Amino acid sequence: MNLRQPLWLLALVAVSLVVGNDEDEKEFVPLKFSSPKVSSGGVYLSEDFSDKSVLGQKWLKSTAKKDGVEEAISKYDGEWTVGAPEKIVIEGDYGLIVKSKAKHHAVAAKFTKPFYFTDNKPLVVQYEVKYQEGQECGGGYLKLLSVGAEKTIGNFNDKTPYTIMFGPDKCGTSAKVHLIVRFTNPINKTTYEHHAAQPSGGVGKYFDDHAAHLYTLVIRPDETFSVSVDSYVIMSGSLLSNVEPSITPPKQIADPTDSKPTDWDDREMIVDEEDKKPDDWDENQPKEIVDETATKPDDWLEDESEMVPDPEAKKPEDWDNDMDGEWEAAVIANPVCEGRSGCGPWKKPVIANPLYKGKWKPRKINNPNYKGKWEPRIIDNPHYFEPQPFSQLEPISAIGIELWTMSNRIIFDNVLVTDDEATASEYARQTFDVKVAQEKAYESFSNPSKGVFSSLVDATEERPWLWAVYVLCVLIPVIGISIFCFGRKSTPVAADYKKTDEPQEDDNEIPRLVGDDDEEQRVNEDAAEDTGSSRNSQEEFEHVSKAASESADENEGSESDKSNRSEKKSPSQRRVRQRRAD
Repeated sequence: MNLRQPLWLLALVAVSLVVGNDEDEKEFVPLKFSSPKVSSGGVYLSEDFSDKSVLGQKWLKSTAKKDGVEEAISKYDGEWTVGAPEKIVIEGDYGLIVKSKAKHHAVAAKFTKPFYFTDNKPLVVQYEVKYQEGQECGGGYLKLLSVGAEKTIGNFNDKTPYTIMFGPDKCGTSAKVHLIVRFTNPINKTTYEHHAAQPSGGVGKYFDDHAAHLYTLVIRPDETFSVSVDSYVIMSGSLLSNVEPSITPPKQIADPTDSKPTDWDDREMIVDEEDKKPDDWDENQPKEIVDETATKPDDWLEDESEMVPDPEAKKPEDWDNDMDGEWEAAVIANPVCEGRSGCGPWKKPVIANPLYKGKWKPRKINNPNYKGKWEPRIIDNPHYFEPQPFSQLEPISAIGIELWTMSNRIIFDNVLVTDDEATASEYARQTFDVKVAQEKAYESFSNPSKGVFSSLVDATEERPWLWAVYVLCVLIPVIGISIFCFGRKSTPVAADYKKTDEPQEDDNEIPRLVGDDDEEQRVNEDAAEDTGSSRNSQEEFEHVSKAASESADENEGSESDKSNRSEKKSPSQRRVRQRRAD
């Protein structure tokens, strides 16, 4: 099969796609916003901010003050607004926007009903964050407030009890997606924060690409959890085994009431009290002394300085003595001293003092009363219990955003709290997926030079294995084209024949070349004319031919015989042989 045809077809298709895309993307038209439609049965909070009046009615800005800080920075005076993003890709699509930076921000909203973990339904929290200016230092996380906080929602602050904290946070080079669970020990009533481990791949890109990202948390009744960004799971595990510190308390602990006995000697080595300093031990001897036997080398130049001003140095034209001080040329090693022992004042060198012993200390010996390292006794943990973290989490009734940031124009959008994963997926399909498609279309329209190549590279950020696919897609056509174009080579016989004048055996089949038919016809016509005029010499010709044939049989293999047979070829056959030789 001729491979050139499919290659040309492939090229034509690619060109057609590019041309088609150029024609289709002459103008970007934003979509009209449409509120997502999902079942409200398992939804505890759904907010797309399509109604700007929700800020101040449903979402309340905090009027609280932070404890333990100066009055000037204690207030939550950060500004919030509901509005459109800088790049409008969906007309009428609004979000909750952080308008100020270097300030404390706090805003919260109640659920339509509390979420109880004892209901044995999964908790799904989903929302979008977009850092329009990137992020230098600050958060973008949510707090799911424990039941009771809804009563004082306008006083929401950093001390308000929460059950779960979830979302992105960055400062400098440290970037995280938090999942913090606050769990209370049912026996001793102590509450601790338990952190999920961060993903190994890093999450810094979500803060700096100026794009909207979808954060999804799912905690299930079987104690498992997962954290996704843009529908790709970046963290997962179990509340029983994949948070630090562990929610499960140890079965045994050191007895806090136990104490070390007063006669317990845990010194492994002690000073030998019987050891005495030798009489000849001189602690006053210095570590180094002057070598009195040293003499100045003969080639030492005491009158020459070791360093001299650089004779090639020049004062800068803009040098101002009043501003810059008196100018001095840079110093260099004195060239006169090169190859000599030294220059300048000569001093006797110092050497190690053979009498030096240092300060005397008595030796140490094994302690005969050593009892080993003391440790308190181990007892059963009176606060031990077998946790069932999901069902034992404090119920939640509100959601809050409490953060400090050095960037403004942060947009929160499409906040959803539900007990059904399918509902969250459908909600994302109607909101985030549409927004991402529109942002890509807008980017393609605004930056046509980005092209397909940049899109392919961007795809590898979430799917690194695509690099292997790209390499194969490039190598396979290259190898195929190389085989097609360069795989056919001359046979060794033909190659050797071109390098020598040695006659070769005739091919069994002689190919017909262009013009062979006309040539053969002319040969036949000439033969017919010769037949009428030379019938009398036919017998003589046959006799000579027979004799030549017998002679050829007797001398088969000789060079002269091969030459004779070559001369008896028809004109067309000789011409074919000649063309092959050429």
